[in-house]
Amino acid sequence: MWKRLKDWKETRIGTVTWSPNTRAIWTVIALLALVNAVGLEVQGLSLVLRALFANVAAVAIILCISFVYTYIRPRPRIAEMTHMTAIILAFTCGAAIFSYIVATVHRPLVDAALVAGDRALGLDWLAGYKWVMAHPYTHAALLLAYATLIPQLLLVVFTLNFHGLCARGWEAIWLLVVSCVGCVVASGVWPAEGAFGYYHVDFDRAYVQVFLGLHDGAIKTIGNQPIQGIIQFPSFHVALAILLTYAARGRPWLFTLLLEINILLFLSTPAIGGHHFADVWGGVVLALLSIWFVRAAVAPRLMPDMAKITES
Repeated sequence: MWKRLKDWKETRIGTVTWSPNTRAIWTVIALLALVNAVGLEVQGLSLVLRALFANVAAVAIILCISFVYTYIRPRPRIAEMTHMTAIILAFTCGAAIFSYIVATVHRPLVDAALVAGDRALGLDWLAGYKWVMAHPYTHAALLLAYATLIPQLLLVVFTLNFHGLCARGWEAIWLLVVSCVGCVVASGVWPAEGAFGYYHVDFDRAYVQVFLGLHDGAIKTIGNQPIQGIIQFPSFHVALAILLTYAARGRPWLFTLLLEINILLFLSTPAIGGHHFADVWGGVVLALLSIWFVRAAVAPRLMPDMAKITES
C-alpha cells in the first residue's frame, strides 16, 4: 500500500498530499485570513466567530473524508472531489468577509457613472425591471436561473472529478479564486450600491442595507446577520457563470447544460440581481482576465498536467 501511495503522491496534483498546487491554494486561503484579521483591526470592525462555526466544522469534516480517501483507502477521485469542496467552502467564507471589510473603505459610489454608461448605450434598467416584474413566468424562470450558481459550481467539480479530469477541476477552482479576489478588489476601487439601491426599488433588500451600512460606517460588526454577497460592480454572478461554462468545455452534455442555464442567468442579472447593465459588462471582462491569468501564470507553474488542458 505504501508503495502505491508513494507513486500516487508523485503523480497527483490536487489531493491532500502536499503538492505545489495544494501548498499554493491553501497559502492563498491563509493569506486571505491574515488580510481579514488585519483589515478587521484597521477598519475597527468585529467578527462574530460563532457565525463561522458551521462553515469551519464542514471544512474540517470534509477534509477528514479527503484524508481517509488519500492515505487510508486511496480513492483519488473521491479524495480530490472532497478536497476541492473543502477549499470552496473555506475560500468563499474568507472572501465574503474580505468583501465586507473592503466595503468599509468608503470610496465614492460610482452608480451615477454606471447608469450614465448604460444610458449612453440606450439601456434603461428601470424599464427592463418593470417589464420583468409584469411577466410572472419570465420572472420565475429568471429567478430560478439566478439561483443556480452554487449548484453549478458543485456540479462542475463533481462531474470533472467523476470523469477523472482532476486537472480541469483544479482549473475551475483557480478560476473561482482568481475571479473572486479580483471582483472584491474591484468593488473596493469602484463601490456601487446597485440598481435596487440607486433607483430605490426593493431598497429594503438585506444586501443593499448591509452594503450601505458598511459603506457609511453604521455597521461595525460582521456576523450578526447571515453573511451574504454584497458586491454589485463587477457582477460576480456573470463572471463565474462564464468561467464555469468555460471549465465544462469538452464535456458536451455538461457544457450544453451550463450554456443554456447561463444564458438565462446572464439575462436575469440586471432585474433579479439588481445589477446595472455596466455590472454585467464588468463581469465579462473579469471572467476573460481570470482565464488569461490562470492559463498564463497559474497552470504552468503549479500544475504540470494543466499544460494538456490549456491546449484544449
